[in-house]
Amino acid sequence: MLDLSLKNYVDWRVSQVMPVRSGFGYRVFLRYPDGSEKPQQKSGFKTEKEANKAREKTIAELYNGTFVVYTKVNVSDFMIFWLETDLKKRTDSYETYYGYCGIVKNHIIPILGKKKMMDVTRGDVQKLFNTKADYSRSIAELVKTIMNVSFRYAVANKVIQASPVDGIGLPKAEKPQQKSGFRTRNIDTQKTLTMEQIQVLLEKSKDTPIHMQVLFNVLMGLRRSEINGVKYSDVDYINRTLKVERQLGRVHNTVKEDFAPKTFTKQEVGLKTKSSYREIPIPDYVFEAILKERQVYEKNRNRRKNFRIWTISVVPPLAGQGAKDFIAGIINSFLLKVACRTSAGMICAAHIVRFC
Repeated sequence: MLDLSLKNYVDWRVSQVMPVRSGFGYRVFLRYPDGSEKPQQKSGFKTEKEANKAREKTIAELYNGTFVVYTKVNVSDFMIFWLETDLKKRTDSYETYYGYCGIVKNHIIPILGKKKMMDVTRGDVQKLFNTKADYSRSIAELVKTIMNVSFRYAVANKVIQASPVDGIGLPKAEKPQQKSGFRTRNIDTQKTLTMEQIQVLLEKSKDTPIHMQVLFNVLMGLRRSEINGVKYSDVDYINRTLKVERQLGRVHNTVKEDFAPKTFTKQEVGLKTKSSYREIPIPDYVFEAILKERQVYEKNRNRRKNFRIWTISVVPPLAGQGAKDFIAGIINSFLLKVACRTSAGMICAAHIVRFC
């Protein structure tokens, strides 16, 4: 882990230019509150005149507070440091933190990770954005957000003088998205299931452990984590509505030891935004399925001692592996059965990416 305490110097001094090996250089001494000094050597100048010019620039940077203390930090080390010491503390959502970690480790570090932060240019950033835009527009937008925030943090902590990300945008999309009107939404029909595909999906899922998951996602639009958090007490059996007011996941900034065994990833947490808390009507088809599941639930509760009140979700609450991996494994085998061609096209993983 990086130590950024060196940026907290209270005073400084710069030596005169001196011969260093086969060239010239000078030293910068940073003084700290405890009275200690940390030297930094600036060398590699061919002439004394060149070294003096660099020395004057360093003094100016020390005066205006833009002097870079950390000149040898590479992008990989800095991005991991930023995730753990800044982002992790500022976000309240583990899913946001986990998602950003994935973008950094899978899309930024493989391209820029070995470069020094000081050496990252605007051209490097533009090339990164172009590469990721060709790969996925949504991924590219996340990469841009993370690069902007993290490099501004680097400037604030004297890792770099100025952010090379400022002013760099994503390449224009070949097919610009049509702007939506007020309270309207544009739907990409190529990524949307047709009625025929939905019927196939519902029919094929009937005899699988994820049937209720499919119903809640396809017919009611719930996210995976919201589905896992649904309880029978959330159902209004008179008005046939469902209150969405929790999700299952990890509590941010906690460890496994804080919870009972095998429940670390199955804690009740708040929803993503205020608008996520909602009450929605339940389609008749889904309501009938809920009643059937409720009968099984009551039968098991009456038969078993110490039966744990849990959710409508079919994900075992005490499964040895996380709910996400459990569902993903079922979906992979399920898609092999569903990947049959209909007149409207093939149902594929891209259609239910939000679900899995």
